[in-house]
Amino acid sequence: MLRTSTRSERNHFASVPTVLDRYLSTNAPGDIASVAAYIDHGATLVDATAVHALQGLRLPLHAKIAQLEESAHLRRRLELLATFFEEASRDGSAGTPAHREAAFALLYFLKGYDRIPDTVPEVGLLDDALIVQIVLQRHATTLRVHWLQRRRVWSSEL
Repeated sequence: MLRTSTRSERNHFASVPTVLDRYLSTNAPGDIASVAAYIDHGATLVDATAVHALQGLRLPLHAKIAQLEESAHLRRRLELLATFFEEASRDGSAGTPAHREAAFALLYFLKGYDRIPDTVPEVGLLDDALIVQIVLQRHATTLRVHWLQRRRVWSSEL
């Protein structure tokens, strides 16, 4: 089971732009046309401030990912997105569609209170997994190239 966020994490999350923070918590029926549209709009809200905030949330993000004991597959996918986000932030690839969508997916996962709150037993991470899946599918080529350029093996299960 995932733990709830700490005061420190909430304080770090306070540095996420307000409009993005509210959007990540959107869960009223009818306020989102589709998951793809949700990701599209969410990625447009990822600006330099949001990137910086996510960089400040690196430790809580990795701690939450590490807690995914029941879903090794989701854990590996989130680790891949986190690695891509961090490396792209350093190597000048920040701001690309793949980088913004990876940041949005990671913030969505970290938020915990989203379309289906993570604390809901057995289904709380389904929405997170769907967001991650769509981002991975959309940017598979970019992510694979990024991975292979660093001489890493791309897992066929991703």
